[in-house]
Amino acid sequence: MDLSSEQIQQLRLGALTAIDGLWYMAVERKFGFDTALELDLEVWKDYGIVILKRISRMLGITIDPADPPDLSTINRLLEIVCGIDGTQCDGTVQGDEIVFRVHRCSWWDNLNRSGRESHVPCEFVDNTIFRHWLEAIDPDVGFEITHSLPRGDDHCEWVIRKGIKA
Repeated sequence: MDLSSEQIQQLRLGALTAIDGLWYMAVERKFGFDTALELDLEVWKDYGIVILKRISRMLGITIDPADPPDLSTINRLLEIVCGIDGTQCDGTVQGDEIVFRVHRCSWWDNLNRSGRESHVPCEFVDNTIFRHWLEAIDPDVGFEITHSLPRGDDHCEWVIRKGIKA
């Protein structure tokens, strides 16, 4: 009666989304949707910073906003932090920008399964959280969302470059 490494990994991924969803719904029941969303955004902003610091230490990268990494490094950091929850994504550095695509988003999938896809402002969440994470890496980097699963596109896509402050 043992579980495989793959099964344990699936349980970990499921636990991450379950804990977030259960916490969110408990706060929403007690304090309402707006407060739950506000607190959830704060938690996810902090989570990303903690995970980015851990990833950078593991990779031997120093994250210093005064001396930011190149776009290839920023892209790799985003691919890893997004992949932790099972999101399938990839970014391509094209000159002075990154075209970052999310092909399958575990959070969007969960919102759809729970029937809450129209309740949670997915793009607002992404704009808030990812802007915070990117500013911690390089304050001069920003992004714009050009494709979005909630808008009916088959993927989400962000164009990330220096100087964008949308």
